[in-house]
Amino acid sequence: MGFGYRHGGYMDGFAGQGPGALGIVMFIVFWAAVAVVILLLVQHFRHSPRHLHEYGPGHGPGPVAAPSEARAAIGILQERFAKGEVSEEEYTRRLTLLKGS
Repeated sequence: MGFGYRHGGYMDGFAGQGPGALGIVMFIVFWAAVAVVILLLVQHFRHSPRHLHEYGPGHGPGPVAAPSEARAAIGILQERFAKGEVSEEEYTRRLTLLKGS
């Protein structure tokens, strides 16, 4: 018995076989899943309203408020205008925004 190469030793059964069919399939599935996640994230951030990310809800150029909310906001605006807290130009501009016209 020498210390030379023995047939049937450790790792002899794997010599030259590579990852095998399952390894190749798993490689493709893994990278396909990574690509899908990236595409979904890009699509999500592309179609989400930017004003919610920049200013938070209720700020910036967003959809017109619901009728009951608009009426309450108009009432507050009228009170502020009556107290002199808002100029006529500002009152008119905000009123137009609240009415959505």
